Amino acid sequence: MNSENEKKIRFNIQRFDPERDKHYTSKYAVPISVGTTILDALVYVKDNLDGTLTFRHQCRMGQCGSCGVMVNGKPMLACYTQVFHLGTDTIKIEPLTNMPVIKDLVVNFDSFFKKHTQIKPILIKDEDAFKKVTEFIQTPSDLKKYWDKAICIKCSLCNASCPAEIDPKFLGPSSLTANYRFIADTRDGGRNKRLKKSSESIWLCTSCNSCTLNCPKEIDCSTALTEERSLIIEEGVFFPKTAKETLDSAFKYYNPIRMPSRKRKDWSINLDIKELSIVKETMVLYFVGCLSSYDDRNKEIAKSIVKIFRNMDVDFAILGNDEWCCGDHILRLGEKGLFEMLAEHNVSLFKKYTFDSIVTTSPHCFYTFVNDKPYTDIEIKVKHYSQFVAEALKKGKLKFNKEIKKKVTYHDPCFLGKRSNIYDEPREILKSVPGLEFIEMERSREDSFCCGGGAGRVWTEEADLEKRPSVNRVREAIKLGVEIIVTACPFCVTTLDDAIKTIDCEDSIKIMDIAELVSESIETL
Repeated sequence: MNSENEKKIRFNIQRFDPERDKHYTSKYAVPISVGTTILDALVYVKDNLDGTLTFRHQCRMGQCGSCGVMVNGKPMLACYTQVFHLGTDTIKIEPLTNMPVIKDLVVNFDSFFKKHTQIKPILIKDEDAFKKVTEFIQTPSDLKKYWDKAICIKCSLCNASCPAEIDPKFLGPSSLTANYRFIADTRDGGRNKRLKKSSESIWLCTSCNSCTLNCPKEIDCSTALTEERSLIIEEGVFFPKTAKETLDSAFKYYNPIRMPSRKRKDWSINLDIKELSIVKETMVLYFVGCLSSYDDRNKEIAKSIVKIFRNMDVDFAILGNDEWCCGDHILRLGEKGLFEMLAEHNVSLFKKYTFDSIVTTSPHCFYTFVNDKPYTDIEIKVKHYSQFVAEALKKGKLKFNKEIKKKVTYHDPCFLGKRSNIYDEPREILKSVPGLEFIEMERSREDSFCCGGGAGRVWTEEADLEKRPSVNRVREAIKLGVEIIVTACPFCVTTLDDAIKTIDCEDSIKIMDIAELVSESIETL
């Protein structure tokens, strides 16, 4: 075989024999050449190596949606995925997650299609309208509003990647996006019915963006669900009491956790931190965020970042009580007007004072500053603190003094990883801390599993224990035998901390933010 154009690839395929109720793995060496797809490889195995291998396929053109499988932990269409593009000599193939397995790689789609049935994926109109001999006119501009949501091929890759799908009552990104497609269709008359149906479970969505990242048709399901929530709030359709309390608090106190705005800077008492309202000018504006300002557990992250800044002799200041919630969770919950109020206040302060860049504690603040209006209407340089620290390490501006002999893993925050594509910097920091033994989780980087705290769910969580993404994630880490789950987000710290308390494993594993580890390691011996 030509090593450049053809080689043998090891396929480890997860199997299931329903007659023996047995799960097992079969291994095959498959000759692969340029252009060979995963489906081609599966067909080769069945035709030449093992005729008992069972899988679905039909069109081979990425249109029927029947050949979805997990490829190295990521949901993909077998016919769309070229083997050489994966860049590995060993490939693990599994059936799609979040659905029962019938045999080998064949899963049962019944629950998936039942959810679609619930949202009525047809035009809803009065019966009399169908009796008229006339067309239901749709203008090109109206069609443009939902056309990209109408090309779903029902492959269920979005559902297979969705953390909220572990709760059966969640309608799922595919169904809810289809629901929004009809809501946006001016020919449809079922708006209120559709919003009422989606309001029953749409709050379980964490806006982690997995659905959008894994859609082979590049449908932006995550944004569709945010728009749907916005309409629910706008129309006054029922939404959970916890969500209402979160929004009411953000309106009244300028934070979602019902804490007086006058106490926002209390975390910094005795730390002698400059405030921009007094000094007017600084190099770094440290945007602390809500949880790190008010929550006792997360205040330690803010204090750690201050310690890092001082170790590096960084000229920095905070907004103090003038800082308001960045609004990210509020926007993802669907309250656009409230988000704009919060954001415009912060923008007015950004314009008022002089600084070189903003460094944030939270990936959520970072993401919304970089991507959402009105923040994007002004020119500001924004970094998440993990970027700031990683850059300092490379330039030799930050050095570690103390060994931390612990076995750790890293949980990728969705708004830092999947939404902002920041994967390397946190890992570079961890690998630089002396004494740390770093073990990667099986689900990591863009295939990471959400903590369950996004889009306000950190405050609205009401799911049963085993249906919480945070519990699922902690159990995955426990299997690795690590002592610490490290992350880089106060919301992840909160949900994962709650999970270890809930399943009573505080004595065997703990949650830490990267900033806390760095702070500990720069201590003078």
